[in-house]
Amino acid sequence: MKFLGLRIDDHDSNVTYTDGKKVKYCATERLYGIKHHGWDNIWQWEDVLDSWGVKVDDLDAIAIITDDINFEEGESYRELEMGFPCRTFAVDHHYAHHLSIWPVGEVPHTGYVYDGFGNDDHSFSLIQGEKVSLTHSAEEYGSIGKEMANVGIQVGLKADPQGLDLAGKVMGLAAYGLIDREYYDKISHYGFTNIKGIWNYKSWHRKWDKDFDINWLRTVHEYTGDQLALYLSHPVGGDDIIGYSGGVAQNCNFNGKIRKTGQQVLIPPHANDCGLSLGAVEFLRRRFHEEPFSNEGFPFWQDDEAPEDEPDDRTIEKAALQLSLGRIVAWYQGHGEIGPRALGHRSILMQARNRRAKQFLNERVKHREGFRPFGAAVLKEDTSKYFDYDGDSPYMNTSVPVLDKELTSVTHVDGSCRIQTVDGDDSFARLLRKYKEITGDSVLLNTSLNIGGSPIASRIWEAKEMFSKKGIDDLVIGNNLFDK
Repeated sequence: MKFLGLRIDDHDSNVTYTDGKKVKYCATERLYGIKHHGWDNIWQWEDVLDSWGVKVDDLDAIAIITDDINFEEGESYRELEMGFPCRTFAVDHHYAHHLSIWPVGEVPHTGYVYDGFGNDDHSFSLIQGEKVSLTHSAEEYGSIGKEMANVGIQVGLKADPQGLDLAGKVMGLAAYGLIDREYYDKISHYGFTNIKGIWNYKSWHRKWDKDFDINWLRTVHEYTGDQLALYLSHPVGGDDIIGYSGGVAQNCNFNGKIRKTGQQVLIPPHANDCGLSLGAVEFLRRRFHEEPFSNEGFPFWQDDEAPEDEPDDRTIEKAALQLSLGRIVAWYQGHGEIGPRALGHRSILMQARNRRAKQFLNERVKHREGFRPFGAAVLKEDTSKYFDYDGDSPYMNTSVPVLDKELTSVTHVDGSCRIQTVDGDDSFARLLRKYKEITGDSVLLNTSLNIGGSPIASRIWEAKEMFSKKGIDDLVIGNNLFDK
């Protein structure tokens, strides 16, 4: 059967189509070059279908995720009459988040979803099987995503029109503060559901005129992460594996704390709203009792412009040599990654030991706030050599302590780093291995191929345009290496 999943709203629109075998995906921000692009016309997605050679009349069912529908208690979906030539369903926002885990592994029976808010202003949902069994109202209990965004507004951080990037920026900013143990203990009577109470700046015991006290931010951010990890470490039903998604699941600091508990957790690279259409097609698959979809090629499913070829050994060696000399290399290969983080197909790479890298990249290449940290890509087998971590982190969604104190360009002020563990034999893994042959190191700074406020590059000309400006020394597109 042919299914279409649609995330239709005023931000983070995305489309997933499957004929039962292959999956096609498009985050429209990459298509239109507008960060967090959202549709204002319910039929705009037809342009995406046309580019795939798919007709609406060919579809067997459509599932839609929009935040404008109020679901009744316990209701996870509803069949609609919207004038489409096939059966059409609306799926609960948080339920779709949970179902979107399927490309990472079998969707667990129990799932936890935390974000700014979903349908009915819910900031949290517990999913058990096909039932949304527990929800918390953002208005009543607060929302981690919204509270962090409010802090970003308060301290004057640059934001997109809807403030969707603020929480991520605040996550990076929090590390610059100190944990106030007295205040930590003071707020410890708040349960994890009382986010408003935890993030109440008025209760802070020190006031600095008009200045924001970053120590408060560090303390409440730390407490929130500790409480979340504790909560998820004792899942309802005692499940061996749980699902965790929603925008808050992009918080690498929290995820690092969760991993330390030993609880097995599946977190997709598309935990935010960009994964909702994937959850929509999984809903349809289950609704019509179809066979599981293939996850071949995941997470490189973005329907964008891919080079015609791949880098051969000679090109990889040249790129590794340039990196060993301290040069900045843009790496554009295959189709783009799903999710907000570069995973080796749309990356800017640099030495992890370069002391000036963070300032230079933020100021002259990325054009973003100077406090923001960079992640690292490391060969999986060497992870414990550099970091206090020996597990998998293929999607760069977990922060871990750095052991090697010379990795200055990827070490955040709190001594942590967001890491991507790399294995296999694709071109990115081969690049890291060649770099290791030359330098002895198998870790590189890895950041997304974009500038602040813009989506990750999805067309070859976009990569070339970034390369044409100051900052990037070399650009590798497929098997072609361009240098300055």
